[in-house]
Amino acid sequence: MSGEEGSRRLPVFLPWLALVAGAGMSMLLNSRGSLLPGWCMGALLLFFVRQQRPGVGFAGILCVNTLATGLVNLEVFPGSVADNFGMAFGGALFLALVFLADRLIVGPRASFAGTLFLPAAMTGLEYFSSLGNPFGTWGSLAYTQAGAPVLVQLVSVTGLWGLTFVLVWFASVANWAFEHRNEGRRVLPGVAVFAGVLVAILAFGALRLAGAGSVGERVRVAGITVAGEVAAGREAGLSRLIQGGAFGDEDWRAFAEASGSVNEELLRLSEREAEQGAKLILWSEGNAVVLAGQLPALLSRGSSLARERSVWLGMAVASFEPSAERMLRNELILVGPDGSVAWRYVKARPVPGWEADHSIPGSSEVPVLRDSGVGNLGGAICFDGDFPAHFAGPTERGLELLLLPASDWRAISALHRRQAVFRSVEQGFSMLRQANQGQSVAVDGYGRVYGELDHFTIEERVLRAELPVGRVPTLYAHIGDSVGALSCLVTLGWVGWAIVGGLARRWRSARHQTGAGVPGSQGLNP
Repeated sequence: MSGEEGSRRLPVFLPWLALVAGAGMSMLLNSRGSLLPGWCMGALLLFFVRQQRPGVGFAGILCVNTLATGLVNLEVFPGSVADNFGMAFGGALFLALVFLADRLIVGPRASFAGTLFLPAAMTGLEYFSSLGNPFGTWGSLAYTQAGAPVLVQLVSVTGLWGLTFVLVWFASVANWAFEHRNEGRRVLPGVAVFAGVLVAILAFGALRLAGAGSVGERVRVAGITVAGEVAAGREAGLSRLIQGGAFGDEDWRAFAEASGSVNEELLRLSEREAEQGAKLILWSEGNAVVLAGQLPALLSRGSSLARERSVWLGMAVASFEPSAERMLRNELILVGPDGSVAWRYVKARPVPGWEADHSIPGSSEVPVLRDSGVGNLGGAICFDGDFPAHFAGPTERGLELLLLPASDWRAISALHRRQAVFRSVEQGFSMLRQANQGQSVAVDGYGRVYGELDHFTIEERVLRAELPVGRVPTLYAHIGDSVGALSCLVTLGWVGWAIVGGLARRWRSARHQTGAGVPGSQGLNP
């Protein structure tokens, strides 16, 4: 085979290589190394679609991304194979539809203005999905950039949506430049526009971080998780419950007894941290477990500890009522230095699956206690942190420190921690996140880390930090998800205009053909 023949064949299989590479990068989006895949995946997939007929491009994206995402889901989510591939198919279908729309409406060799369609469509789809999706913002492309603090600062202005837009716009501009690679004078101005926007975003982030002083007075905080041998009996009982095991009276008594050992250790460690100077202590989600009738006694002991040691104590408690259909109450109770309960918050968004089926969901209104002496304190629980709109109201009420107890599992621990930090940067509040089976972290409103802990690499799961507590002003706190909503509207308008334009062209073509077919019509003009 001659070199010339090989060069002719290269474009035939190159798009398919790009499809496989893009799907492979999609499997890295939830990993620590997600930074580069977040930029490159879209460019590779778009290259494939632009080089194929629309139907082939749609089918290729749908099949390959269903397979790639389904395989990743098997490690990330504890559901069945069918459920995981079902979720993967749904996500791949929406992705394929967006790329198909770009192929039909914009297509190869379009104008530079056409590069804006795909990012607007993808951003609008992410935003719209977050409104009704039971998993909230899970899967947002913006989260892939958590390892670049300079870029993450953009969410203080636009939320997740601006960052997603820029990542997808890169994919669109890169393909536009490739398609017009022989037209240097046309390509350079467009590339310069994108580069200028990206440089401005990086400069904003760098200057914001460089000029970031202390956001407020530092408070000694401690997060506590009890695990290991002392928690083995309780963990076995929870696992059996979640797997649908039948519990009789004796089983519940054994479960309560095993959980009691963990509760005792939580109280002991809390007292120790208070003696060592902690002003605020937080337990991880559901680390304390009681039967409903035992909750008042545990609460009384926590109140006594808080009063005697003059500390704020965030008691994250899972209480079970065996006789109720919805047996679980997942709660965060904040007790003040005077021993009184400042507020009680019940998890608003139980995780879809066993927890959602068996939990009593709480109000979506995050409580905020003002003038506590350690900042304006609010609380939410784990999965609540994946819904940015959940924190708009608390921010308006002056939230300065969010207590976010969590409970994860190894496959999502790093990702879920990174997602939570985005909420602090968006709204500008400090956050203490204490996670069982996950990564705990203390950050300020810029996302700067003051303490962190990995459940799987240390034996004593106690996070200690001198955390500055206060507010960082952000534009996002005022405009909310306007960028996401605007992207939706632009996409709908663009699609509508394309449909109307297509119908108008067909109508004019039909008129022309009809006119050309009228007998004698050719002799009407002088």
